[in-house]
Order: sequence, then structure tokens, then C-alpha cells
Amino acid sequence: MAEGYVQHQKKQADKIIRITEKLYMERGMEGFTIGDIADGAEITRATVYNYFSCKEDILWAIFFEKMDGLLLRLNKKLEDTTTTFERLQAYAEANYEYFKEDASFAIFFDLFHTIFATASQKPDDFWESPYNISNWRPGKSIKMFTENFHDGSVKANLDPHATVVSYYYAFLGTMSFTFKNKDELTKFYGLDYLDVAKIQISWILQAIKAD
Repeated sequence: MAEGYVQHQKKQADKIIRITEKLYMERGMEGFTIGDIADGAEITRATVYNYFSCKEDILWAIFFEKMDGLLLRLNKKLEDTTTTFERLQAYAEANYEYFKEDASFAIFFDLFHTIFATASQKPDDFWESPYNISNWRPGKSIKMFTENFHDGSVKANLDPHATVVSYYYAFLGTMSFTFKNKDELTKFYGLDYLDVAKIQISWILQAIKAD
């Protein structure tokens, strides 16, 4: 009976998450309420609050879920890397795979960015959320790429921190912008947005790579 109750709890939470993601993608943060989530999930507002304290908490749960999917791919690809340049390439390849599988990720992260920017202000126990399966932390990815940065695979005059942060933001910006214009890219140029993004990211990587 206890197992059945746990499964019911999980199904309820998942339903709330999926409805919230749909509403968020369609309307943005200010375009829906907890009541709208409850109506969409066919539950009461009180039930929503049994699982989450506010909309932002649900959005963080969605973010953690998506990051878990991305980090699983990244960690697998990192197993075959030995240099900084290979790690940066692995990051791109993991993202390409994940963006292809979850087409909503580019738009979700674009919308979520304002909330994401508050991550460093969160208390330590915030990251102990059961949804944060991959133990994601602010700055964790940046730190991973900046450690032992100058191993000879990238240009010697690059500043590790500035380069990695710039690469990270350029990558996300490119993926988001090309995704938002994917229909136009196909209609007017006969190109897939992911192929266009890969070309642009390859230019950035070549600018980083040691001669």
C-alpha cells in the first residue's frame, strides 16, 4: 500500500510539472497562475501546494530534470576526452543530442534565464531538491572546464574564466536564437536549425583551438 501511495505521489507531481511546463512555454511566467496549473492537472490548488510552494519551485524542478538529461550525455562523452578542447567539443555534442531529443529545451532555458540568474543567491539546502538528481550547482560546469585549462589544446593567450563563460553564453545564445528561427531557416534557406547552430559553434571552437 505504501508503494502505491508513493507512486501516486510521483504521478501527481509529474502531472503538475508537465502542465506547468506547457503553460510556461505558451504564456511565460506572468501568464498563468497556480489555479491554472490546478485546473490543467484536474486537482485542487491545495494539492499543488502540497508538492510545491510556488511556480518558481516547479520551474526549478523542470530545469533540474532537463539538466539531468543533458549531464548524463555530457558525462558519458567526457569519459573519452583528455584535453580542454575535447571537453568543450564534448559539451557541444552532448547539447546537440539533447536539443534534438528535447526541442523545448532551447525555449525553456531562454524563458528561464531570469530565474536562473538568481541561482547564486539560493541557500545551500536549496540544491538538495529531490529533483536535482545530477547534483547540479551554480558554476559547476564553468569550474569543470577551467580546471587545467592550459594543457596545450587551446590558445595560450586565452583567459580560462573569461573564455569558458563566453563560450557557455555564446553557445546557449546561438542555440536559442537558431531554434526560435528554425521555421524561417527551413522555409527560406532549406536548412535545419541544428546544422546552422553547429556551423556557428564550430567557428567559436576553431577560434579557441591551439594553432
